[in-house]
Amino acid sequence: MYVREFSFQSTPDKRPAIEALADTMFKFTKTLNGFISAHYLVSEDEKRYLSFTMWSTKDDAESAGEILGEKLGNALDDIAIAPPEILVSEVYHPKA
Repeated sequence: MYVREFSFQSTPDKRPAIEALADTMFKFTKTLNGFISAHYLVSEDEKRYLSFTMWSTKDDAESAGEILGEKLGNALDDIAIAPPEILVSEVYHPKA
């Protein structure tokens, strides 16, 4: 399995718009190939927002990133105060 982390910085007053965007994106994300799960995180000060999606394969995670980027378009232009950060990682399951 692979995880795709997508995070960005914003301000607390933008949270309603961010939650609406997350709801819309989730409806689409769960239809993509290899989707396993999604979690959306908000820092305690409501200045950092992160989506944490799990995918069956690295190809699924990377392909989803391209598709989601196109779907997201310019939606963060009025929300984010810095460019988003994206990280794809392999999930390791301990043997013990």
